[in-house]
Amino acid sequence: MIHKKILFSLSVITLSLTKIVFAGLSDVSWDGYEQTYINVLDKSCASIRNKPGEELSLAGYVLSQKMKNVSVYQNEVVNKELKIKKILRNGKLKGLRYTFFERSLPKLYLVVSKKCEIEVARLIERDNSDRIKSISSLSNDLKVKWFEEHVNPDVPALNPPVGVKVALIDTGVNYLIPRISARLSRVNERQLLGYDFEDEDNKPFDMDFVGSPFFPRHHGTSVASLFIKEAPKAQLVPYRFSRSDPCKFKDIVKHINANAIKIVAIPMGSLKKDIWDCFYESASKHNHILFIVSAGNNGIDIDKKKVFPASFPLDNLVVVSSSTIFGTLPQGSNYGKVSVDFLIPAEHIEVIDHRAVRTLVSGSSYAVPRLAALVARYLGKNPEASVAEIRRLLIARAVEVDDKIVQYGWIPDPLDDYLF
Repeated sequence: MIHKKILFSLSVITLSLTKIVFAGLSDVSWDGYEQTYINVLDKSCASIRNKPGEELSLAGYVLSQKMKNVSVYQNEVVNKELKIKKILRNGKLKGLRYTFFERSLPKLYLVVSKKCEIEVARLIERDNSDRIKSISSLSNDLKVKWFEEHVNPDVPALNPPVGVKVALIDTGVNYLIPRISARLSRVNERQLLGYDFEDEDNKPFDMDFVGSPFFPRHHGTSVASLFIKEAPKAQLVPYRFSRSDPCKFKDIVKHINANAIKIVAIPMGSLKKDIWDCFYESASKHNHILFIVSAGNNGIDIDKKKVFPASFPLDNLVVVSSSTIFGTLPQGSNYGKVSVDFLIPAEHIEVIDHRAVRTLVSGSSYAVPRLAALVARYLGKNPEASVAEIRRLLIARAVEVDDKIVQYGWIPDPLDDYLF
């Protein structure tokens, strides 16, 4: 009975936290065109199901583009567009994917079974400037919003925290989660010190449209939650990087320097050097700032196959990869006897994700906030420490392991304040 009560309490807590992030169970405010979506779906799906090899004939729509298993139709009268993708397996229809566009912008996405039943429905709503305002999961009849996620919500008013400032460059953070919001550095009660360099505003909300606009990726929140847990007296300055203009890394570093931030966590990277050239140029000019970056999770030797920014030759760059609790390299973690400085235990680590739900994560991305938290705690006791002094501390903390995979070694317990 005790265990059941505990499980029930955890379920209530999880549900309550999730409600902070998502609104639910509300009617969809359609534009009067929703029945047309249903009619188009019913007619086209039935036709494809019965005659999969024939082209559709939809009233008002003209075929504008055809690729393998994908057809695009336009209705110029109402300025709408429809893309239908057939999901085939061994030549047999298994389902359909519908994307409805309005003024060439994606609006509604449907996953439809081979029986023409809606299995997934995602709706994008936009503001007057056509920027995405919210993304909702709908009921199968498209009438009810099960969940509505706001893309750029207002920052909740809280007293500014104190402590060592550490910057996080990532996809942003979910500042609606109380335990995260409480430790975010602020200009005032309602304005974060961090910045969104994609949307150019002071609301760096965790949202990355690298794949589908209907299913954005979230990363920064889980990283931030781990840092805050391990450096509870520090304050975090979140930056949402610009995927559309990588050279805004210069502006990010300029903003970091202007706010006297000495530690920067960058739990990301790529194989494309040109994306990071502007970062390299800027970081090399600010050698008093320490950048802690991820080695990546490709399972490769980055001495031979470069990953950026980890492979840049910078004295103010510390590169970390994930280890097991035994100091060995887990499957997928990158390594390099020259390029990787430290291994940090970062497998099966508990974090709070974008939904405000506890979950387990693994990988080099999570080695970054663990080391950043260690350095933040050290700076709390040694505020004048230089980049060189921080590096010496980390090297002194490292335990020698396989020198074919890492330069300095393994830091087995980043929660320990040894040598502070």
